[in-house]
Amino acid sequence: MSKIDPSGMKHGKQGDKIYVVLHGQQIEKALYRPSNPRTPAQQKHRAKLAFANRLSSLLSEAIALGFSRAAGEQPGLSPRNLFVRTNWNNGAFQWNDETALWQLCPEHLLLAIGPRYVSPSMSTAIENNLLLVSCPDLCLAERYAAPDDQLILTAYLSDIQSLVLYHGPLRADSARCAFELPAAHSQMHLYAWFQATRFHRDTASHAQVHPAQSSPSLYLGTFSL
Repeated sequence: MSKIDPSGMKHGKQGDKIYVVLHGQQIEKALYRPSNPRTPAQQKHRAKLAFANRLSSLLSEAIALGFSRAAGEQPGLSPRNLFVRTNWNNGAFQWNDETALWQLCPEHLLLAIGPRYVSPSMSTAIENNLLLVSCPDLCLAERYAAPDDQLILTAYLSDIQSLVLYHGPLRADSARCAFELPAAHSQMHLYAWFQATRFHRDTASHAQVHPAQSSPSLYLGTFSL
């Protein structure tokens, strides 16, 4: 609804017109009605964005660790936004034609990115109530591997939409380590990465190590608890 000021100028909406005053002059504009196309492709895109944002909320504690340094190097980008951008086209979000819904493809999901090194030979097994992690190659000779990088382990319990985050030993002590299993009945997707704990410089390569620098996360498998 428009209003008239003491000078007789109109302000606001009246019918299909918008009235404003600029530099003392009355200006009349046509009312803009934004379109909201709902084609199948646009609906699918919106559903994907909603799914990605919901997943980023569920995994926010891990994302805050795994993407913090990389996001901080890109002004205006949050760790959760970078998580969505990183996983958007890598196969982590897959469309299910039968259910007409987006779903997680856990083996493609990245919970951390960065220059630190993680060995693909890392593996895990379940024994009684323990989660056993084996890292036969600590890769201490690698340029982006330092003895004081910390092992981070993340268990995503997809059935109950919950997350368990483990801060493990330093790389130098992570050849074999054990963690207590979550006390829940759920499918568990397991991921691991290494994260720098302090600043130092590799004198041989002149590579700088910054706190919170991560390696890419490594998918260790899916288990039923």
